[in-house]
Amino acid sequence: MKLAFAKGVNGRGQMRERHRRDRAATAVMSVRFPQFTSLRLDFDFSDGGPFTPAPQVTVMHPPARAFFSFPCPYVDCDGEFDLSAVVATLAQEQDRQCTGELRCCGQRAGNKGRTPCQLTLAYTIEAQRG
Repeated sequence: MKLAFAKGVNGRGQMRERHRRDRAATAVMSVRFPQFTSLRLDFDFSDGGPFTPAPQVTVMHPPARAFFSFPCPYVDCDGEFDLSAVVATLAQEQDRQCTGELRCCGQRAGNKGRTPCQLTLAYTIEAQRG
């Protein structure tokens, strides 16, 4: 049996390193968004393929870094979903919840070279305010 390894791991590794640095340089939620006592981020993915990533839930509290960029869950993709502007808008508008969709902007490695990722993120962000 021949094993296939993801091509383009270098691009994903560079993104992970950038995320690590950017997260470390980002203020904590209690400083950046003091109005939130918690944020719940629900992610549901779709792409029409047979192996769609499982839904994800992330709950963030005041000591967490206010970093809202998440890598595409496909290991062979170098894309990400950036919800920073969405969270900032939620904070300004005083809403308790927002929903929307984002499409992955990355490229996936495959047998025919790099192809655009077709993964769509449907998100719901629920804010608890203090």
